[in-house]
Amino acid sequence: MAILKGIISKLNGSAGNLTFKQLGGKTVVSEKISSTTDAKTLPQQKQRMKWANVVRMYKVLRDYMKLAFGGSTNGRNDYAKFVSTNLALAPVYLTKQEVNAGACIVAPYAITQGILKSISVAGKGNQAVTSIALGSLTITANTTIAQFSNAVVTNNREFNYGDQITFFLVHQTINEVTNMPIADVEACAIVLDKNNSATLLPLVDDRGFAVQSGCLAAKAGYDFGDHGMAWVHSRKQAGKTLVSTQYLICDNALLTEYQSEAAYDMAAESYGGTNTVFLSPNSAASAASAPAGGSGSTSGGSQPVGSGSDSGSGSQPGGSTSGGSQTGGSSGSGSTSGGSQTGGSGSQGGGSSDDDAGFE
Repeated sequence: MAILKGIISKLNGSAGNLTFKQLGGKTVVSEKISSTTDAKTLPQQKQRMKWANVVRMYKVLRDYMKLAFGGSTNGRNDYAKFVSTNLALAPVYLTKQEVNAGACIVAPYAITQGILKSISVAGKGNQAVTSIALGSLTITANTTIAQFSNAVVTNNREFNYGDQITFFLVHQTINEVTNMPIADVEACAIVLDKNNSATLLPLVDDRGFAVQSGCLAAKAGYDFGDHGMAWVHSRKQAGKTLVSTQYLICDNALLTEYQSEAAYDMAAESYGGTNTVFLSPNSAASAASAPAGGSGSTSGGSQPVGSGSDSGSGSQPGGSTSGGSQTGGSSGSGSTSGGSQTGGSGSQGGGSSDDDAGFE
């Protein structure tokens, strides 16, 4: 890089292999990079392919993600936090064709991150039971919001009146036209109000507002299909929205298939495969069979040849709890009535602003 003066000090742009730009009133010239490092090595491909499904899932959930990770802090918004958090979990591999077709696999991703105590969940599907105790309450067609609110606040010291409980149900389905796996979400919420005499069930999804073992639970006997679900605790305090950290509780037959080494191989091939160096220790190439017609031996110590697995694993904090383009999923109609809000369904199509919905 050099700083130019004189007659050519006002240049801006490129000429041959040189690039000129104005910086602080001076003309800086630099040489273009003529070669780059290989972007198709095994580690680089694996890291790159982790992104696709995480970004797709954000698009599905986007209408509900405002403040789900605390909003923008230190230059990072909810999208960036969602992606960075979930990239650390077990990867899901989609082929290039699946990504282009809008495929998405429901995985146990973090959907909220905050300082309120997490709601733990035992079991999956219609056997999922939360840690929110309801005492002797049974939820029927006549149960009021006040009765439900009193049961929650009385039996759980971490809840206060005015807090909100949100239930997310993320469906895993197959697009009948493209035959690709897709995801869509439904959500509903109730604000705890001891004075609200409106009946509860018309305002919430009874699949996530049932009682099992004296606790808030999923609806027993209901066939949820392949899915992920989560309950989230949120609170408005000192002008801020606080949330509990929650992960999707998944019961999804497709998940294992798309986290396998076979899925990785298919995904890598769809992007042009990976480039390896035969002489590099422990590389995939050095694990290949020797050419026919001879055998090789090493003296002074041998290095076994084998295959390696790096599918990754993700851990979830105690109990079960629950950034790319930001074109979001479309949400269905949302309504507020009697202190509750019912969310529509979100999918990968369409687009909406991050300001449309969330935990505010």
